[in-house]
Parts: sequence; C-alpha cells; structure tokens
Amino acid sequence: MTDIKKLLNKYYTGVGADSTAIDRINPAEKHSHDYNKRMKKQQYNRHRHLILDELLNEIPYHYTTSEVETVRYWIDRFNDNFKDFHRTSSNETIILAFLMILQKQKNPKLKVSKLSISDKYDLTDNRFTLIQNRLIFQLMRTTELRYNQAKHLNHEYME
Repeated sequence: MTDIKKLLNKYYTGVGADSTAIDRINPAEKHSHDYNKRMKKQQYNRHRHLILDELLNEIPYHYTTSEVETVRYWIDRFNDNFKDFHRTSSNETIILAFLMILQKQKNPKLKVSKLSISDKYDLTDNRFTLIQNRLIFQLMRTTELRYNQAKHLNHEYME
C-alpha cells in the first residue's frame, strides 16, 4: 500500500492547513497542453494577487477590505483575458488602474496623472480611461441583471 503523505509531499506543496493548494510540477511527467495552460493561468493569477499586495503598500490611499476584495474579484474574474484591458500596459499598470477606479468613485475630482505612483507605473489619463471603459463593458457583458420593479408598481392597483 502506498503512503499518502509520501505522495502528497511528492506532488503538492502545503499552504496553511490545506496541503493540496498548489500543484508541484514533476519534470519527469508529461502533461497535456490544456493542463499546462491551466497551470500557467493559475500562476499568472497568483502573480497578479502578489502585485496587488505590493501596490496596496505603495499607494497613498487607504482601501477597505471590501474594496480590496472587489479588485481581487476583478482579477479572478478576468484572469483569462486580463491583457484585453490594455495590450501594451503591464499588469502593475492595469491593477493600479483598478485601484484608482475605486478611488475615483470616492473622489471624482481626482487627477490620476498627477500622482507620483502613476508616473512610476506609467498610468496616463488616456490609459486610465481606456482601462476603466473596458472594465465597465466587461462587467456589463458578464454580470447578470436582476430586474425588480416592485418599487415602481402600485400593489393596490394590481389587486
């Protein structure tokens, strides 16, 4: 009988209490093209979350946990076509634009190009606007709508 701990140590690395969180690649094994693509996308996703953590330490604004979770949701949701937001921009620039979208929602008079962190990551007003518009259209395309017209109906009239 095989020892399960030995197999887990061979194929997986532990993260916290979950010992099967991250797959360990064994170079002696052959994998399908789809499997390799899926592993690469997971690697990109983890890398983007690390970039978000670094940007949260550098940025001069405070974000609540729900706002950070919103950005994490956008990263997870659009991981497959992340570069469609702006082809020539880096991941840092796109994630910084996501954070600035939330900050601009609080303060509409914010000038993104005037910030020093925008110069560091090459986030101009044109790039910010383009990424913002593409995010809006991606959310409109992928988010389901729920109509609730109970506020507008006169229930007494309906009876």
